[in-house]
Amino acid sequence: MKDSLLSVRIPAELADAIDHRAAERGVGRSVMVREAVAAYLTTRPAPAPVAAMPLAAFLAALATAPRLSADEAAAYEADLREARAALPPLDDPWT
Repeated sequence: MKDSLLSVRIPAELADAIDHRAAERGVGRSVMVREAVAAYLTTRPAPAPVAAMPLAAFLAALATAPRLSADEAAAYEADLREARAALPPLDDPWT
């Protein structure tokens, strides 16, 4: 597998701790970081599955959900349109 160079900024205290542990083990800083990232990516628990809700329970919850008035909905839509217009244009990946 080809290696890839990755630059990361970390607090000096964390870098010192990595260097200290690497010296104890007699390995380089890169080995420590590679192992830590690999352990993090392979040992994280999987997200909990979403339980299915019976249709009757969903409809009951929907019936009691708060609703926006027509004025509130219009104001919300205007806010969304304004926020979208303020975003910078996306780069076209095909050009």
